[in-house]
Amino acid sequence: MRFQVSDQSTVATTSISSLRRWLGSKGCLAFAILAAVTVVRLIGLRFSVVDFFYDESQYWSWSRELAFGYFSKPPLLVWVIAIAGKVCGNSEACIRAPAPLFYLATSLVVYAIARELYDTSVALFAALSICLATGAAFSARIISTDVPLLFFWALALLAYVKLLKYGGLHWAALLGVSLGFGLLAKYAMVYFFLGVALAAWLDRDARRILCSGELWLALAIAAFMIAPNVAWNFQNRLATFRHTGQSINGSNLRLDPFQAIEFFASQFGVFGPVLFAALLLAIARIRSPKINRADRLMLAFAIPPLALITAVALTTRAGGNWAAPAFISGTIVAVALLVHNRAWKWLAASMVIGVIIQLMMLVGDAKATRVHVPLLGDVYSRTLGWRSLGEQVGALSQREGTRSIVGDSRYVVASLLYYWRDQPQKIFAWLAPWEDFDLTPLFTETAPQPILYVSEYSLADILSTCYERVEILDRLQIPTGPTTSRYYFAYKLVQPRGRIGPLQACR
Repeated sequence: MRFQVSDQSTVATTSISSLRRWLGSKGCLAFAILAAVTVVRLIGLRFSVVDFFYDESQYWSWSRELAFGYFSKPPLLVWVIAIAGKVCGNSEACIRAPAPLFYLATSLVVYAIARELYDTSVALFAALSICLATGAAFSARIISTDVPLLFFWALALLAYVKLLKYGGLHWAALLGVSLGFGLLAKYAMVYFFLGVALAAWLDRDARRILCSGELWLALAIAAFMIAPNVAWNFQNRLATFRHTGQSINGSNLRLDPFQAIEFFASQFGVFGPVLFAALLLAIARIRSPKINRADRLMLAFAIPPLALITAVALTTRAGGNWAAPAFISGTIVAVALLVHNRAWKWLAASMVIGVIIQLMMLVGDAKATRVHVPLLGDVYSRTLGWRSLGEQVGALSQREGTRSIVGDSRYVVASLLYYWRDQPQKIFAWLAPWEDFDLTPLFTETAPQPILYVSEYSLADILSTCYERVEILDRLQIPTGPTTSRYYFAYKLVQPRGRIGPLQACR
């Protein structure tokens, strides 16, 4: 028995030594710092009082019925949430825990990319910059599709760089798997193909690889992995594809340059002001001799998402995260530019800004219900009140003896599905102007009665055309911060007059 323990100890020591040799001293330093930041973030989630935003609640509700697709998103994030729920339960901290873990993994992959293309100094600061960027500090607090997308984008980029430099079926396979999982995380992974195309235009070796069987093997693997999601979409009237298209096209298209400027300015917040300024400088000098081959390769994967979404923002409001994949290679080339020009003060300033923002997020999340900033107001108002809504509506349902709870907005329904989970009352969505409601069970005349109906609007007259008895209950006040609240009307409905269709049909 003593010999066996000694042998296991030797194996462990050898493994650690091998890891140290592979990472190098700066790699070990990067891993130690990144791991410490991750632990702090996980602890921060434990003490956060920020409610699930309704998007997060909706993702969680989907995780209770696994599929190859969902109304507005591909399935990977939902699968991740389901795994997290199995591991540690359904608390907000547990469901959000994969986010900082993914960022840890993404930062380590970025270290590997930067070390392959540049040196260990660039690799160290690139990994830390990814982890401490303003956008990452914000995103690591929530569970969203961008989190796994960025990891698989980084992994695909590493595989592409290795394939470009060394070739090999194993790198082709890793590229294909990364592309497949990236597409299952978010369709924005398609920007990667634009990066491959731009790289081929800028680089001779990148052009050569376009004709290689290895790249086509990767594409075949990715196509095989995304095929079940494509099939699911065809079986569900192209639900996710249509929703994605509607998000891009918007409901009221009009040329508005200020929207593009607003999106472009938001990238200073996503990257951090220093890094995005350095990236813009690198883009402006893309043809300069001072920009080397590695720089151009990274720019090839950063420019397409930024350029495309800026163009889209001319006609519709674009979220600051819509070009999130540009963050990976854009940060690497920005850091490389700063390191090679010995702009240590600017790099240090970027790190300090990241640390300050991270600390502000940690403290703010723990005291969110008390945070009020002059001129800005209750800055957490959009993400507070959803727990209170679920609990107040649930308590009202129990008091009134209703067997179903119905909402007419996804904000209400998604929050009820999470915050009044595992209760006897059934939760339904009553369609308002929407053709679909995220494939949530829809409200019909067969719903168990009596009904508790919750809405932001006063609809007693309209509801009386659908139900024989409409009883006006309490008006609910939901605090969303020290000085703000949301208000909801509650009604008890009994005995439908006929078939229940979309809510507007009652008018």
